[in-house]
Amino acid sequence: MKKHVIATLLFAVSLAADIITKELAVAHIGLHERIDIIGSFVQLTLLYNRGGLFGIMQGHQLFFLVVSCIVLVLLLVYYIYEKVKTGLFCNSMALIMAGAVGNILDRLLGKPGVVDFIYIGSDDVFRWPAFNIADSVIVIGAALLMFFYYQEEKKARAQDAAQ
Repeated sequence: MKKHVIATLLFAVSLAADIITKELAVAHIGLHERIDIIGSFVQLTLLYNRGGLFGIMQGHQLFFLVVSCIVLVLLLVYYIYEKVKTGLFCNSMALIMAGAVGNILDRLLGKPGVVDFIYIGSDDVFRWPAFNIADSVIVIGAALLMFFYYQEEKKARAQDAAQ
C-alpha cells in the first residue's frame, strides 16, 4: 500500500510541477524569446508544439490527443494488471502517466499546442528540441521502467539457473 501512496504523490508532484512551470513560461516568456540560464547552453524559451515527439507532424493536434489518451488508458490498464508491483515499477509508471496527463491537458485546454520551454544545447553544434517537465518525467519514468524489467529478467534468470 505504501508504494501506491508514494507513487500517487510522485504523480501529483510531477503533474503540478509541469502545470506550474508551463503557466510561468506562458506568463513570463515571449514566444520564441530566449533567456539564458547557464550561458546559452541552457535557455528558457516559449514554443508551442502542435505536433508530436520532436515536433513531428505539426498541426495534427487532434490525432496526438486521441493517441495520447489511448496510450494513457493502456498504461492505466497495464498498471492495474501488472503482477509484480515493486516500488520502482509504481514510481516509473507514475512518472510516465503524470507526463502524459500534463501534455494531454495542454491539448485539451485549447492552448495552441503543448507548451515547451526548456532549450538545451549549442546553436553552433546541436540544440535539443525544446521540451517541458512532462517530457522529462516521461523519459525518466521510461528509463526506470527499463531498469525494472532488467532487474526482473535478471531475477528470472537466476531462478532458472538455480533449478
